[in-house]
Amino acid sequence: MRFLIVDDDESIHLYLQAVLAPFAQCDSAMSGELGVDLFNEAHAEGLLYDVVMMDILMPGMDGHQTAEILRAKEKEFGINEYHQFKLVMITSLVDDVNVSKAFFKTHASCYIVKPLDKEKIIDELRQNLII
Repeated sequence: MRFLIVDDDESIHLYLQAVLAPFAQCDSAMSGELGVDLFNEAHAEGLLYDVVMMDILMPGMDGHQTAEILRAKEKEFGINEYHQFKLVMITSLVDDVNVSKAFFKTHASCYIVKPLDKEKIIDELRQNLII
């Protein structure tokens, strides 16, 4: 299983990599733009991501914009719905607008609110049949 973690906070990458190590190989992007680049490289290599964990608040391209681009890339690449990545939003934002955007516009599988907690992450991923 392959995860792409997109967050501008390096401590989040290190924490998630440690939590997810028993379940998946994790790649990290410190910006939305780099996340798109890694997504494109993975497709070119035939090694698609199963899960993308996305922060919303990032400088430059935010998480919603990045997720929309990645979903458009899946269509461009001809990836069918069954093989599309599971989107997990990881953010401190809990307002209705951001939650709705995540679920209805970019089809997030789940929404995990920071601060992150190992048990909360594992439970949420299991409940949503991601791991």
